[in-house]
Amino acid sequence: LLRPFWALPLLLSLACKDADTRSASSQEKLYQAKMDEGRALMSSDQPAQAARSFSQASAMAPDRTEPLVLLSDAHHRAGNSGAAILALKQAMELNPAEAPDIKRKLAERYQRDGLSRQAIAVLIEMREADQLGDLDLLRLAHLQTQDGQHDEAFKTLERIQKQRPDDVDAKVVEAEILLAKGEEVLAAKLMDRLLTEQPALTAARVLRARYFLRNGYAEYAQQDLEQLSPEEGLKPENLHLRVEVLTALDRRADAEKLLVQGVLQYPRNADLLARLAQVQLELGNKTEAQSRVDQALKLQPGCSRAFYVRGLLAEAAGDTRRAREDFRMALDENKRFTPALAKLWTLQRQSGDLPGARDSLARLVGAGEGSLDDKVALAELYAQTRSGTEQGLKLIAEALKQDGKNPHYLAIQRDLKKALPTRKASGPIIMRGRR
Repeated sequence: LLRPFWALPLLLSLACKDADTRSASSQEKLYQAKMDEGRALMSSDQPAQAARSFSQASAMAPDRTEPLVLLSDAHHRAGNSGAAILALKQAMELNPAEAPDIKRKLAERYQRDGLSRQAIAVLIEMREADQLGDLDLLRLAHLQTQDGQHDEAFKTLERIQKQRPDDVDAKVVEAEILLAKGEEVLAAKLMDRLLTEQPALTAARVLRARYFLRNGYAEYAQQDLEQLSPEEGLKPENLHLRVEVLTALDRRADAEKLLVQGVLQYPRNADLLARLAQVQLELGNKTEAQSRVDQALKLQPGCSRAFYVRGLLAEAAGDTRRAREDFRMALDENKRFTPALAKLWTLQRQSGDLPGARDSLARLVGAGEGSLDDKVALAELYAQTRSGTEQGLKLIAEALKQDGKNPHYLAIQRDLKKALPTRKASGPIIMRGRR
């Protein structure tokens, strides 16, 4: 059967379109295969290999954000935080319409990596663009509080409280800010009122338990934490606090059981594994502790607590130089990891590095995690290094309110006053001569 000549161009056009369709379909199948391969590798705990698969999928579909977001997750699981953040930034540039959701993920990634200031910067940018809901605003205020930006935290909180002055969740964060500012009486009254009105308010109960623990009342902290539901009690952030309280009550065996339960529920949580290693070390089981630390660092090569516990193991073995290095590595990963600061300043003081000890302890106290003894020690270091004397006098005055006749406190106060810089006389000098 002969076809007319005029039909040949049409048939050629259809053939080309069919080839294009087949090519696009084949490309889509290859893309989906790489995405499935990456997901399977993530499920089998092979994040580095998964990252390669997602990277290849992204190259096949350069206009899609999904492979970049999954690539970020894979890099993070593999311990490559920088590459994880870069992938999210690339996704954000690729599709501005998805930018708010990706920015939210970016802030979470920064926060998880201990980069609180970067997380704050992203969330502030979203706040000014009215892209934050209440939960994100509360998270921003919480981060600002942790970073010592108390006035900025109140400014963030106002966005909720202007519309709903009695918002309960905002009141809890307000109490947290007051605690961080040192206004403990106001904070305590607010927490008590919130819990009287709503006894099941978990956030306020956890905050009050933290307040009790910091002020040396571990038994009251335990009473508050015992009222949490089983589900709330096993959340990682609450579980850590429960372990701290049990440790303060010298119930380490109970803390170990609790952590074993937590690790079973969150097997990929390197921080919980390292916390379990710490308790096992305190119980004298160094071999098991070392094994847990190695496991935690394999899961998350940048785990601050794992470096910290490795430092504790080195200190227990008498290797203080290695211990200091590990504590610094913990702080390199998370500058506000206060347990490492607490250990580092004592080792620095023991080695005669008083300025280093002073600076590390000042960071600890500035983070709102210093006990009264820490504040007294910092005041003494200010006196010994003849620096920060005004701040030292404020700290020792706080201690003297608790015990006004303490001879050690009074001696530090005298040394600080002696170290005060001499003030130069101001105004004209009148010379009086003899007649």
